Amino acid sequence: MAEHFKGKRFDTVYFGGGTPSLVSEGDLLNICGALSDHFQFTDDTEVTIEANPGDITPAKARAWKKMGVTRVSLGAQSFQDATLKRINRTHTADDIVSSFQMLKDADLSNINADLILSLPGEGFRELESSLSRAVKLGPTHVSLYELTIEEKTVFGTEFKSGALKLPDEDSQIKMLLYARKYLKDDGFEHYELLNFARKGYQSRHNLLYWANEEYLGLGPGAFSFWGGRRYQYASSVDEYLEKISREDFTAAEEETLTPEKREVESLLLALRRLEGADIHNFTSVFKRLEKEIAGLESQNLLSRTKGRLHLTDRGQLLAETVFTELSSPNI
Repeated sequence: MAEHFKGKRFDTVYFGGGTPSLVSEGDLLNICGALSDHFQFTDDTEVTIEANPGDITPAKARAWKKMGVTRVSLGAQSFQDATLKRINRTHTADDIVSSFQMLKDADLSNINADLILSLPGEGFRELESSLSRAVKLGPTHVSLYELTIEEKTVFGTEFKSGALKLPDEDSQIKMLLYARKYLKDDGFEHYELLNFARKGYQSRHNLLYWANEEYLGLGPGAFSFWGGRRYQYASSVDEYLEKISREDFTAAEEETLTPEKREVESLLLALRRLEGADIHNFTSVFKRLEKEIAGLESQNLLSRTKGRLHLTDRGQLLAETVFTELSSPNI
């Protein structure tokens, strides 16, 4: 891909999803060396690696620092050992604590902690405990996710049979609101639907996504978006290796976005940020969606303030409804 990006300088690198923390230090250093040999980067490039707390060792943390990692996204999920076991995580709450210490000892103090809400068997007491323990470790960033039940999984089967006991919808909303307030009261800025950051520690890589900017994805499963084209080279490891072996660099899946569709996508992504969308940047899409936007405003889901359109507090809780309404097929 390097020949397509001569003269361009990247300013973020993101290792993940999957679990890149399972990759050996030597292999990661080789990957970083290959990237440096073939692409150009800014002097202050943000380099993030996703990590499972059970995978981190002092040697790995030092290697990540050596290869230029500036930010670690830690999949903490919960600080309740019973819950972690229930959701098939291999780490414990103590592993999360020791991971923070190992990372900070390696001078990697810019750490995001992922937490999942509405987990089986968890209520307000467990949520408060996890939030309290997470904040005391000193993360610069926290991401809150709601548990998503996929159909063809163990949880999907249990949920269908009624064996999976989850908080009811009213409790889920109350716990989400509680978690948001807890983090904001502790000084975190709520800057995107699911994300909270200390001042100056917003995820630069994710901000690029939310601005609908271009990016290059390398590796199995990765999507790229550039030249108005969104594509995936290979969906699985086996397919990736097979295509590489015969030097087949065609896309397995692709979509060319029309200017109109990209503008709608950009609006939806801008609405994910708490500052909302600058109305002056979306004049044509506002005309096309005038009826839908007015309807959402009448339902107190969207609001206009100082030249910006943003989700209301209610709209944040029903964001998917808003996005679906604005993504109507006739656009």
